[in-house]
Amino acid sequence: MKKIKPSHFFKGIFNWIILILIAAIAGYAFVTFFYQTVEVIGPSMSPTLSDGQTVLVNKIDYKFHDIKRYDIVVYSKVDSDAYYDIKRIVGLPGETIKISNGKIYINEEVLKDSPITSNIINPGIAADEITLGKNEYFVLGDNVNNSEDSRYTNIGKISNTEIKGKVVYILKPKNEKRKIK
Repeated sequence: MKKIKPSHFFKGIFNWIILILIAAIAGYAFVTFFYQTVEVIGPSMSPTLSDGQTVLVNKIDYKFHDIKRYDIVVYSKVDSDAYYDIKRIVGLPGETIKISNGKIYINEEVLKDSPITSNIINPGIAADEITLGKNEYFVLGDNVNNSEDSRYTNIGKISNTEIKGKVVYILKPKNEKRKIK
């Protein structure tokens, strides 16, 4: 049996500790800066996303690209950092939003290509025109008549600093895996 020198043994242990530490730092950086998983809670994004699904959020995309109309985003209100919500971008900075007769109006024109096809029963605060500021967005749930979104004062306009990332993929359950368009 070959005898191992104590210095080689401790050097091997030290190398393993360094390797584990680097892996932990890389994993933390990946989740903090690049991608994160978030669980869908509630029916507000149905039929696009369902309660209990786990989605992958791209946290770096908006560092290089603009937020676009109809992107599905994860955001957290400044006063509620512990909870993420998922909604669809409908209104962009500088636009005026109004909901009237069940339809969404952007700058006084009916939004025609919207993936939100339901007649909106409750316009909320969007019954009056809402003008978005430089870095503000208006969000709605796809299940618009069962969604707490920008039509309600407790949500209101979403700041670009509150948007954590773009939903890009459904991870779980396995039989529902797919890319989000």
